[in-house]
Formats: sequence, structure tokens, C-alpha cells
Amino acid sequence: MNTKIKWGHWFWGVFFLACAFVLIASKAGWLTYHIGMWTLFLTLILVAATVKSMAYFSVSGTVFSLAFISILYAKPLGITNLVPWTILGAALLLSIGLSLVLQPLKRKVHPHQHIIVNKTIDSNGQRYSESTTTDYESYVDVNVRMGSAIRYVQSANFQQATINVTMGDAKIYFDQASIVADQANISLNGSMGEIYLYVPKEWHTQIKLSSFITEVAETGEKPTKTGPLVTITGNFNIGDITVHYV
Repeated sequence: MNTKIKWGHWFWGVFFLACAFVLIASKAGWLTYHIGMWTLFLTLILVAATVKSMAYFSVSGTVFSLAFISILYAKPLGITNLVPWTILGAALLLSIGLSLVLQPLKRKVHPHQHIIVNKTIDSNGQRYSESTTTDYESYVDVNVRMGSAIRYVQSANFQQATINVTMGDAKIYFDQASIVADQANISLNGSMGEIYLYVPKEWHTQIKLSSFITEVAETGEKPTKTGPLVTITGNFNIGDITVHYV
């Protein structure tokens, strides 16, 4: 079992133990502020989302999770006149500002390393968070929710990739993929996450992505655009998308 899996087991184990304690303390009257069952349930979910977002340096996930917690506890915090739209508006501005300020630091903390892992896809094509796999299929599906995934696409006839990321990050390497036809498509969908695409500089990449508060950057080698047409489409909100040419 690797370190990341061990950490995940430890975190969720402690988290559910804490949930049990808070539930008992609330019903036994040990807490000075009475918490309703649904409020407690939502609080525990939001706390878990906050910790997970911080672990993966997701600024938007952290800020909005804390914003929703403050809305739940607006009365004891004395901010009832600020909920919900002022809090959500401030969270949106904070998310944008912090993402821009912390982006250089985040890239230093999380350098990208190309590590080859000899593992093929499973039989039903399902993808899971916190995974590193190699894909040889023409149609690639990547699904990440509150986690991370690294995929090495080494298809001899790559045609389409569908990448869904929600509150997580995904790094997809296409540098070993070949396109037999004249074109291929990469669809990016999700919110509050980060997607890194590593594509050959020869690909004629066109970005036609619908997005909201999403930073789209192109880095790496200067693209020659002499190869097949690859269109990047989809709908991605509140996050970062980086196309790195190799």
C-alpha cells in the first residue's frame, strides 16, 4: 500500500471518529451551541471538503467550502446580514485573487514529473482518483472527484478523450499517442479543479472551451501545428487548465 493510500485511510478514519464524537456531544448537550442534525451533517461534509481541498492546494475548493460553513453558522458568527450573496461574492473574489497570487508557488510545490507506469486500463474502462495508469485505447475516459489522477495515453489510434474533474486535478500525457485520422477531440468538463494536458508540439491544437473563472495557459515548446487537428472543447468552471507542448 503506498503512502497516499495510507494517508487517505488515516484521514477518513480520524474524520469519522470525529464525526461520531461531535454527534454525541451535540445530542448530549456538551456543546454550548445547539447544532441541528442536518446542519451537523452538512458541516462534516464541508469540513472534509475543506481539508481535502487544502491537501491538493485547491484554492477554490477551500474558499467556497469555508464560505458555505460560514453561511451555516451565520447567526453565532454575527454575520446574518452578509448571507448568502455577500459571502458568496466575497468567496468568488477571494478565489480569483488567491488563485492568481498562489499560482507560481503552487507550481513550485507540485513540479510535474513524467513517470512511466506499466499498467493497462481495467476491463470496464472506469477511472478512479489517486491513480496512475497507462491507456492504449482510442477512446479515453478520465473521471476525478476530490482526488488526483495521472494518465499516460499511448494509443496507436487516438480519437477522443473525455476528462471530467470536480475538486481535484488530472495530468494527462498525450506525448506517446498517435492520431491516424486527420483530427481528434479532447473534452474537458467539471469545476473547481486543475487539468494539465501534455501534447506533442506538432499537433494543431485549437482551444474552443466554454469556461467561467478558468485560467487557460499554453506552455512548453513552441507548437509547430504541422500535425493533425486536435480540438479542445467542453465546459469547465473555476479552475486552471494548462496545455503543455512537448
